[in-house]
Amino acid sequence: MLEDEKKSIFRSILVGISALLPLCIFLSSNYDILSVDFPILVGLVIQAYIGFSSFMLVQSYEPKEKNKVTVGYIIFWSALGVCYLSGKSLILPIALEVTSFSTILIYSGTEFGKKQIESLGSLLLASGIAALFLSAWVMLPDGDPIGILLLLIGLLIKSGFSGFHLWIPKVNEGGPSHALGSFAGVLEVFPLLLFYRYVLPNQLDPIIYQILFPLAALGIFFGGITSFFHKDPKISLAYSSVESINFLWLCLIIAGMFQFSIDSELMNLSNSFRILFFLSLFHHCFSKTFQLFSIGMVARLKNSSSSDELKGIGRLLGISPLLAGAGTFSYAVLPGTLGFVSEATYFYLNARILDLPIGRSVFLLPSMIFIFFGIVLGGFAHIKLFMSLFLSTPSKDINIQPFGPKQRAWVTISLFSLALVIFIFPLVLPYFVRLPMLSPFVDKMLNEWFWTISIVSYITIGVIFSFRIFDFYQLKKNGIPKTKNWDCGGGYSGHELSIPTTVFSEPLRNSLGRYFLNKLGESKVDTFLIKGITYFFTLGTRFVSATNHPKDEDVSKYLAISSMFLIFIFSLLILGDFGGL
Repeated sequence: MLEDEKKSIFRSILVGISALLPLCIFLSSNYDILSVDFPILVGLVIQAYIGFSSFMLVQSYEPKEKNKVTVGYIIFWSALGVCYLSGKSLILPIALEVTSFSTILIYSGTEFGKKQIESLGSLLLASGIAALFLSAWVMLPDGDPIGILLLLIGLLIKSGFSGFHLWIPKVNEGGPSHALGSFAGVLEVFPLLLFYRYVLPNQLDPIIYQILFPLAALGIFFGGITSFFHKDPKISLAYSSVESINFLWLCLIIAGMFQFSIDSELMNLSNSFRILFFLSLFHHCFSKTFQLFSIGMVARLKNSSSSDELKGIGRLLGISPLLAGAGTFSYAVLPGTLGFVSEATYFYLNARILDLPIGRSVFLLPSMIFIFFGIVLGGFAHIKLFMSLFLSTPSKDINIQPFGPKQRAWVTISLFSLALVIFIFPLVLPYFVRLPMLSPFVDKMLNEWFWTISIVSYITIGVIFSFRIFDFYQLKKNGIPKTKNWDCGGGYSGHELSIPTTVFSEPLRNSLGRYFLNKLGESKVDTFLIKGITYFFTLGTRFVSATNHPKDEDVSKYLAISSMFLIFIFSLLILGDFGGL
């Protein structure tokens, strides 16, 4: 047993070094961390922290192949660090591909089935397509508008922007929870930080932002609704990630849209949304990772993909609901959490938008209802999972995977490390925004707002801590009281009256959910997009015979298609010679 503990500590040290080393190299190099390279610093700090937390979960989650998983994480964090440090060079797409392929080793502790293969395939496909666009950007000259546009497309694909999000639910469906937390908390936000570093400083054509803005708003709306109605907890969290990622893109789009405006009010709005981006980034990284770790661990115990079947399993973890609910409290926008800081600041900025003259705010106002609706339903998706999985009573004869004190200790360390950031960051918020890289974007009114929500967070956490101390002394004085169930009346403790997650979503399914999910629980929007992509790639088969034996008329069809493309290529060349491109 002592030998196993030594091996676990040794593995943790190796993974910790691989996650922390890129940050050390960055700080010791000649990067401008006080200005343009600040988003790279943020990404590496988040990587180092979540890298530690995710591997703590590995120690509990993976019963076998821990050595392979360890090697996978060492390659994953090292290669992702190289992606941040490489800048505009061919090392970037190569390191990104190495990062993606290292997940094969990370998945080695999980039995490979259809879902696991589809999960890996989706991740590798998205990374491969994004790497192609990044390679094209690297090969083109600095500041080339076509190169910037290709970089933007690659980053949209890799992050799971609205319309490019199809790979995220597939990845979540079959991946291990520690890997999914790492993907959501680090890998999915990596493109956003590259956008902030390499795309945002350029003055893009305003039409690009005008196209991306409504798509991001629709992504928030679609992600929140689908997350609320989906019955698979991992896929529900995947669509919640889609909602969060699109919200982060929304902040960047608004910041970029008005950053070169001559109007001081619009310039202040752009600066404010830059700050909101970083606040929401921390909220997504730590709160979403926490949710994937905790809820994924519950799904692991029962090995089920139905949230209704996981009713009450969270209680069997033996972890305090106050700790297990940290991520949910954040998405419920409770004061004293990262989610409260992010969402409250967004509501505050919307109030400032309403004060703008109608001509300046008319582009933003129509999207508010969609954004609010998506955020609210996305938050309720987390609440219903927590109330059913962690507060309900489980069946007494339920069969779960072995979960002893040693596994519980590793899970507790992992969750506690993330919960620390969720609860401490709101307390240090006024000092965070005074960093030299952020203070130029914080005006006097915004600074006062941050002090206000920080004070509210101090009061809330202080009150909760006081009640916790009071409960501790009451337990010490009177002993452990009889357990009461939140969802069972009359003192009855049977699991039959426990509340499943569908109780929250079914009343709205016929009026709202049926427009977004079919009877099988699949997203109608995603199904439509997949059919459209499939139709496009099989379009050529409609010009040839349905059989494997070619017919005489197929030759003429091939020649016709070749001639059309040849004429098209010549047209491009002629237009290019005359300056038409």
